[in-house]
Amino acid sequence: MRLAIPASLAIASEPVLNIADTAMIGHLGVEPLAAKAIATSLIGAVSWIFAFLIFGTTSLVASQYGSRNYALCGEIFRHAFVVAVAGGSLVAFLLFLFAPQLYAVMGAGPDVAALGVPYFRIRCATIPMLFSIYAAVGFLRGVQNTLSPMRVAFLMSGTNIVLDYALIYGSLGFPALGLRGAAVAAVVGHGLGVVLYLRLLLFSEYTGRYRLNRGGLRLQRFRNLSRIAGDLAVRTAGLRMSLVFATAMVARMGPVYLAAYEIVFQLFIFCSDTIDGLAVAGQTLVARHLGAGDGRRAQRLGWMLVGWGCAGGAVFGAAYLTLQQPLLALLTSSTAVTDLVRTEAILLLVAFQPLNGIVFALDGFLLGAHDTRFLMWAMLAGGLLLFVPLTGAAFHLELGLFGIWAGFSLFMIQRLAANMWRLSSRRWEGAFAAYHASRGG
Repeated sequence: MRLAIPASLAIASEPVLNIADTAMIGHLGVEPLAAKAIATSLIGAVSWIFAFLIFGTTSLVASQYGSRNYALCGEIFRHAFVVAVAGGSLVAFLLFLFAPQLYAVMGAGPDVAALGVPYFRIRCATIPMLFSIYAAVGFLRGVQNTLSPMRVAFLMSGTNIVLDYALIYGSLGFPALGLRGAAVAAVVGHGLGVVLYLRLLLFSEYTGRYRLNRGGLRLQRFRNLSRIAGDLAVRTAGLRMSLVFATAMVARMGPVYLAAYEIVFQLFIFCSDTIDGLAVAGQTLVARHLGAGDGRRAQRLGWMLVGWGCAGGAVFGAAYLTLQQPLLALLTSSTAVTDLVRTEAILLLVAFQPLNGIVFALDGFLLGAHDTRFLMWAMLAGGLLLFVPLTGAAFHLELGLFGIWAGFSLFMIQRLAANMWRLSSRRWEGAFAAYHASRGG
């Protein structure tokens, strides 16, 4: 599991950034934090639909890497990068254009919308850059390099955090831009990431071995990517649309509830994204083992991931329970928000972290096996048929933040049961074989 530590650190840099960003914005007041919550939900929804550029590229490259087909690894990356730039530009344009309407649909009040729309529009510039980074990270993970993404992630996040402080509050000689300053900092941080990845991939040993700057584009490669991308995009859309719906329901409860929800959600993401380092290692190694024809070794790895995921989640749960007071003081200066988190959500967040850790780890295992069709249907069943109705019921029954988070916890139990059944059934081996047979190996 040597890949897991740098992968965990790389992924953890983003939730650390989100926590720092939330803390600095949270001390501007309730309305700025509520405005950020809506932007986070919207950008998260569209960006994670394109997360196949990480997960799909990693699985495809890793299986070819296991077969020692290095030139095809580079070809997969080139096609994923084109999709990233074109798709990201289109998504960014549409979100920028319809920003006021999106905030209205999400239930934002006038004060929240007035702050949120300009912030959101600036953040839209990060989307093509983010998608390009997805493609680069997916390629590097696939060729078993998690150290380089870790280094780049640290530089990106460090730059973003420093600029957050400088531009939000007007420090280090910069003007005080408030919420807009956080958006500008994000644009600069993402831009730095793109420059670093292009330099690494186009001006290093990767250029020659994987032929990253050679050859043209082939329609068949786009089709191959789209097949795995379709399942992952629908799967992720089901999850993110469910979360968008939850955010919209919470927004209708008022800005205090929305600010509290944003804090709990960021703590959840901090744990899930950190443990996703295990998922990355699992995805990469499973794809490599199956590409080499070693299914027995792949399953042993799956059971290891169950144990590590549970242990990692338990550590985070214990930390949240022990440190809840200083964490909440860091994230907000509002007593009303703090009291709401402590009375209605923190215990559920703590209790379910070990189970959540298993879910995240096994998601990576199944992605490595190209078992994307199963992941898609399991997510749609849990998100749209379970979490969304429970969220609506919580809103109409006035169960508050507790009702929303209880519904989310039940949704994670459903995902845990589905993933554990799939691992023990070994049907993922058939999914991997079928996927490669449909592409001629």
